[in-house]
Amino acid sequence: LSFRSTMQKDRIILASSSAVRKSLLSALHLPFEVIPAEIDEKLIRDDDLKQRAEKIARAKAEKIVYEHEGIVIAGDTFVALGKTVLEKPVDLDDARNMLRMQSGKQIDVLTGFCYIHRNRNIDFSTTVVINVTIRELSDAEIETYILSAPVLTWSAAFSPAHLSGMALIATLHGSLTGFAGMPV
Repeated sequence: LSFRSTMQKDRIILASSSAVRKSLLSALHLPFEVIPAEIDEKLIRDDDLKQRAEKIARAKAEKIVYEHEGIVIAGDTFVALGKTVLEKPVDLDDARNMLRMQSGKQIDVLTGFCYIHRNRNIDFSTTVVINVTIRELSDAEIETYILSAPVLTWSAAFSPAHLSGMALIATLHGSLTGFAGMPV
């Protein structure tokens, strides 16, 4: 069976309220439902950031798969600047500071991904790591960006899914869709 024919026969559930993940899954032209997994991500910790991203994605998928039948797809994305994890900013000052910290630096974007289908005994999870260099940003550019983009909804205050966010990137090595929230 091909991936597409298997997916067309089964209920597909995206365990995320992320607009970007919805958009990426919609691009596959398959019907799906959105049932966000309401978990406290801050309770899931691991010194190994790849493991942490995968564990969060798995926790989301497992919560939904126990309550609903079908294919469950979940993800979690965050940014690491060295050992510092940059999650969603709490306010515009936090977003401004995050963007200043990243200016001219290489960051690692970690996206944990989990796909579970109990009826077919499929249980897969992994983390993709995308290496990104942010170009040097002026204070004026940062200010314009935080006032025009939904920076409080993204880890590290930016996303390549938003065109002005893509313009912050000097180089990218890895999955662009993984950076946006789900490796397609």
